[in-house]
Amino acid sequence: MDDYVTKIVFRYILLVILLYGFYIVLHGHLSPGGGFAGGMVIGMGLLLYFLIFGFEAKAKLRRLPIDVATILIVVGGILEGTKFLIPKEHGPVGMPGTLFSVGIISVVNFGIGLLVASTILSIFYLLVEGEF
Repeated sequence: MDDYVTKIVFRYILLVILLYGFYIVLHGHLSPGGGFAGGMVIGMGLLLYFLIFGFEAKAKLRRLPIDVATILIVVGGILEGTKFLIPKEHGPVGMPGTLFSVGIISVVNFGIGLLVASTILSIFYLLVEGEF
C-alpha cells in the first residue's frame, strides 16, 4: 500500500495496539483476557503492519517469536513447578490483586501470547506464499 497518510497514522496507532495487547497478556489473571486474547491483539497489530508497510521485515521476524515464546513457556513452567517442590513458607507469595499475585503465571501468559501472535503471522505467511 502506498498511501502516505495511512503509513503515518498507523505508525502511531501500532504502538497503542501493541501496548494494549501486552496489557491484556500481563493482566490476564486479574481481568478477562490472558495469553490467547492478548496474543490475538498483538498478532493482528503486526499483521496490519505487514499489510500496510510491506513484507521487507518479514524475513527477520519469521522464527523469532516462536522461539522466544517456547523458551518463556518452558521457563515459566519450570518456575511454577518448583512451587510444588518447596514448602509454602519459602515459596513466592504475592499480594492479592497485584500483577505477580499468582507467582509466575504472567510469564507463562506472556509466552502464550507470543505463541498465538506468531501462529497468526505463520498462517498469514503460508497463505501469502502459497504453501497452503
